[in-house]
Order: sequence, then C-alpha cells, then structure tokens
Amino acid sequence: MDHQDKDAPSVVCPGDTALKLQDISKIYPGTVALHKVNIDVKKGEVHGIIGKNGAGKSTLVEIIAGIITPTGGRIFVGGKGYDSLSRIDARKKKIAFVPQEPQLILDFTVAENLFISDYTRKGRLINWTELYAKAEQVVKKAALDINVRVKAGDLPVSEQQLLLVLKACYVDESDIIILDEASASLSQKDEELLYRIIQERKREGSTILFISHRAEELLKVCDRVTVLRDGHSIITKNCSELDKDKLSDLIVGEEFCSDIEADTAQLKDMSEIVLSVENLTRLGVYHKITFKLKKGEVLGLAGLRGSGRTEIFKGIVGIDHPDEGAIYANGQKRRFASPAEALKDGIVYLPEDREKEGLINNLSVRENLILNSLNNVKKGLLINRNKEKKAVANLIKGLDIKVASPEQEVSQLSGGNKQKVVVGKIAAARPHVFLLDEPTKGVDISAKQGILNIVKNNLSRDAGVIITSPGLEDLINICDRILIIYKGRITGEFLRGELKENDLFLAVQGGVQDKCS
Repeated sequence: MDHQDKDAPSVVCPGDTALKLQDISKIYPGTVALHKVNIDVKKGEVHGIIGKNGAGKSTLVEIIAGIITPTGGRIFVGGKGYDSLSRIDARKKKIAFVPQEPQLILDFTVAENLFISDYTRKGRLINWTELYAKAEQVVKKAALDINVRVKAGDLPVSEQQLLLVLKACYVDESDIIILDEASASLSQKDEELLYRIIQERKREGSTILFISHRAEELLKVCDRVTVLRDGHSIITKNCSELDKDKLSDLIVGEEFCSDIEADTAQLKDMSEIVLSVENLTRLGVYHKITFKLKKGEVLGLAGLRGSGRTEIFKGIVGIDHPDEGAIYANGQKRRFASPAEALKDGIVYLPEDREKEGLINNLSVRENLILNSLNNVKKGLLINRNKEKKAVANLIKGLDIKVASPEQEVSQLSGGNKQKVVVGKIAAARPHVFLLDEPTKGVDISAKQGILNIVKNNLSRDAGVIITSPGLEDLINICDRILIIYKGRITGEFLRGELKENDLFLAVQGGVQDKCS
C-alpha cells in the first residue's frame, strides 16, 4: 500500500526531478543514523552518494528501497509525497535495489533468478523453452557470456552481482536503480561492463543512484555527487567541479588525528618479531604482501572493501591457501593447512562475520569463551571446572561483557557483547599473534570504544595484533603503524606520528601516499 498523505499535493517537485528526499531522519535507540537529509535526484542522471563508514549511506538507500522505515521526513517519487515506502510500494514505483552482497537463490538457474516470480507459463506449467530464450536475450543484450541454464551458485561472485544488475535494468526495466557498492565485488572486466550498462540505462532515461566508497569511481561514473557525513547531507556538487582531493576533503571534513605522543615510546621498545610475511601471493587476489609484526605492536591494514584485507588474513591462517610466498612464526617457516593448525603456532584469527564464523549461538557464553583454550583448563583428560570457572569469570570481568550468567546462551546477547565474547574466545588461547578482521563492525559507539581499548591495552600486552576496521578513525586511535592495501598490494605505510585521516583516506583511494619512502 502507498503511504501517501491524503492532503499532500499530487505534484510537489520539478518536472526534471525523479526522486526528492526532504528532511529524512532515522533514529535507532541510542543512535541517530540520519538527521534531516535532503537530496534532489534528477531524471536520467547518475547521482553518486559517498561518505565514510557509518555516514548513513546504506540506511538512506534502504529507506528509498522500502526496506527501512524512516523516523521522519518525506520521500517524493514521480511528483508524489510519501512518509515511507514499503518494498511493494518501491516495486510499484519501479525502484530497483542492488545490495552490496549478491542475494540470489543459489540452487536456481541463472534464468530462474532473472525472472523469479514472473515465469513464462504454458497453461499451469512453466514454459522453460521461452524462459531460457528470454534469459539468453538479456545476457546477450548486456554482452555477458553466461550459460543461463547453470545454477547461480556455480558462478563467481562477480557474475552473481552482475545478474542482479541485469535483472534491475533489463528484466524489471526500473526507472530508478539503486546500486549500493555494486562494484565492490566485481572483477575489473565486469566493473567496466557495469559502467557501460549504467551509461546505456542513463541514455534510455533511467535514474541511477550510485553508492561507493571510491572517490575516483564516483567521479568517473556520476554526473553529480552528494556527500554524507555523520548522518547529515553536507553538499551536492557537479562531478565536473571536483577532483579526488577536493572530494576527499568534503568527505573527511574536520580531520581526526590521534594523540601521537602517548605511545611513541612503546614503539621503540618493540624488538621481538612474532610474525613475518614475505611475498605472499594469491593470484588475482593479493600480490607480494611483505611485512613484519613485532610483539606489543598494533598494526593496521587499511583498504576499501574488496582491497584484499580479509583475503590476506585467510591466506596466513590457511583458510584460502596462497600460491606463493612464505610465513614465519616463532622463527620457523610455516604453511598452515587450517586455522586450527595456525592456532597451535600461536596465531589466532577473528573473522569478519562473527555470527557465521566466530560464535556457536546455541552454546553458552562460558562454552564459547573457553572453546579455543580447553587445553589450558584440563586436568589430565578432564576439564578442571574450578580452573574453567575462574578463567571464564576473568574474561567476563576483563572484557566487561554484560551477561546475566556465564550459562546464558550467547544468542541472547547484544551485538556489542557478542563481539566481546568473540574477542574473549580468542584471547583465552593466549596467542602470540592476533588477526582481527573488523572487530568493531556492527556495534554501537560505546561497545566499539570498549573493544578498541581491549585491543590496545589487553591483547597487545604480550602479543602482536593486526587489525582491520570499517573506519579509519579506529585505526588512527590504536595503531602504531598502518599499511595501505590497494587492489591487493601494499601501496603505503604510515607510522603513528603520521596518522592523519585525510592522508590515509587519499591513500586507500589509490593515491600515492607512502610516508616511509
């Protein structure tokens, strides 16, 4: 059902406006995600939206797509005003949404995914011949070489993402197409194909909302760009008036700088090398990754989504094996077959997706916390319950985990406390090296600061830490050194005294900002 106000005027925006957002706000308990955002999107334009992590980009586009209901403000589509849109409303208004992660039915064929809920029928049966023929026309129109009879799950992620773009553009023939970081998982070849499709749809009169972290990409693809900062719409500019430096300045705003004096002395005392990586390479993913990690050091890996940060971690611990290069742990050359084998050598990995990889939700907090360190609480072949109880109590207290009881099921905890349990689980193993992939992802501000304090003050006390983060501020806050990862390569290095947000932001965008050269 359309949520149009009865007394709203039927036409409220200029004839060349496809979409108007007026004072859009979204408030969650304890968090203002968006505050009175205003954007006008013209018909037939490619309109970019950019901002740092947490600026409100995804929340905003999910409101337009009918996934999230705004707390306040008005949405104008086709000249009519609405308090909110549902998914059904958005489809009726021919608004298509392509999310960051491909959302397909992996056991269905390409053709079935393209025409899902709109199959060609012959009587009560699906006309498979016509369905496959129509699907072939779609992929041919996009100049994409895909067998429409194969299962979507058999395609690489890049082609899965393109399928959603094809559905929005050529099957649904949407008037407004929202691409939320749609290029992040694409290969270079598929990325260029996406850009060609965008320009074709623009010529056909479609309006594209293009969300990206990459300033260079936005300036290449878009006509205008709106900058979001801390949930506010800061400015909308013609891309012809901007370059990467100017756009970066608008995104970053007032720079965040660390208090560099406090920990400068700590870096000088770091001498013991706990991990060495030399020329680590996985073809097409990352190339000749080389660095050393010292005991007591917090080393940041900064890069955009898809830069290779997570893949480097997985290569080190043996989830996805590298093709070339060497890893040295405890002075010994190693090639791990699995994270369990890496753990035996004192290297522990905290995955990005805590729900799928970091926790067992139907187990208690106690069971999750002690899972990686059972050998530390054993007496012979049995668990020493008193030792286990003491270890769990120390972890809960030290990490400030808000829990009714150690026996509470971990699935009942808040996001921030779940993340603390994951951190506690790996800390209990007493490793020499922590690999932390976005440990603050998806938690509120207070929980985030708590986790960062734990990393800086607890985990790095007797170990080396390598950390990635969705926001540069987190890395600036706690890192002694930051490596820039761009398209699978280390392209720069910043020491603690050089951690300025604007320099880092330009560097992760591909600017040459190596401060150690």
